[in-house]
Amino acid sequence: MNELTIAVAGARKTQGIVEACRDADDQRRILVIAYTQASQAELESRIADVLPLSPQVEVLGWYAFLLRHFVSPYLPLLFPGHSLRGFNYEGEPHRAARDVDAARFLDPEERAYQCNLASLAHKVHEASDGSVLDRLEHIYTDIYIDEAQDIGGWALEILKVLFASKLDVHLVGDMRQALLSTNPRDNKNSPYRFEKVLTWYREREAQGQLKITQKATTHRSSQVIADLSDRLFDPSLKYAATISASTETHFHHGLYRVSPQNVAAYVEAHAPLSIHYRAGLGDEFGITFTTFGVAKGRTVDHVLLLPTEKFRQFLKDGTPLVGKTACAFYIGVTRAKHSVAVILDPSLVADEFTPWKAPTDPA
Repeated sequence: MNELTIAVAGARKTQGIVEACRDADDQRRILVIAYTQASQAELESRIADVLPLSPQVEVLGWYAFLLRHFVSPYLPLLFPGHSLRGFNYEGEPHRAARDVDAARFLDPEERAYQCNLASLAHKVHEASDGSVLDRLEHIYTDIYIDEAQDIGGWALEILKVLFASKLDVHLVGDMRQALLSTNPRDNKNSPYRFEKVLTWYREREAQGQLKITQKATTHRSSQVIADLSDRLFDPSLKYAATISASTETHFHHGLYRVSPQNVAAYVEAHAPLSIHYRAGLGDEFGITFTTFGVAKGRTVDHVLLLPTEKFRQFLKDGTPLVGKTACAFYIGVTRAKHSVAVILDPSLVADEFTPWKAPTDPA
């Protein structure tokens, strides 16, 4: 049965995949697919810890999966006389190259263009008349795909192919963290970009191709932070309310507002992970910021956010965030275990955030 587990930040998504591999029957042959190099390395390491030297589980990156199991074996069926010679991650085909031309998908050295790889893989699948799936079904019984929220464009068509196979496909992800994409320049399935990919998955569920479950317990953040993260998104999306299972305590906990003149003192006092929306914002504070994308995957005690205008509006009247803004601030808020602070001018309203007083402030 194909399944998608939507797991909140801190729900131990990666650990769930590791444990599923560890507990699988010896006859199962498992492929684990990760999108980023960092998550691939982490999965390889953690699976090796519980299944040392086991031939039962293989870990691949998304691009390596498409190249090895779709394109390389069957490319000549689509483009006779051509064979895969490598991977071109940065290059792009000439604009005049058409969808029926090999030059649309392969550079002069026969390396596949990353920007059109999922589309090429799908075309190779169609040209193979079922051979791609037949081969996969003889190699594996299960496929686990991490970071399912980052799949978009033609890659969603690849998922349709896998859903129609005899393979058991298990996806894990959090649509609220859909800040990356398998190919952000791919216009296929554009109505389902970023967090809207949840609609695509729900449509597959309605068609009986997929079962969706929600894993709503976070082992990272306190309940007050979990509640804040839930309010970032429109309730119509019907995410399950996040429940905190964290038992850690800290003297500095909760939600805080930090006046611009106190930012340096706050950073010195609590050493938060300071996050801004993009490079250049907040330079006047003289502290080191990181972006939401770089912060993704981290766990820290405290977070300090530089708000955008849309986030300030959310703090003022509760207007839910949308698109990449919603995903970015969800990632930022949920990095923290104990406290989330926001840089705000004292004149701005944010009732649930406690004003932070520097040690030198008058009582």
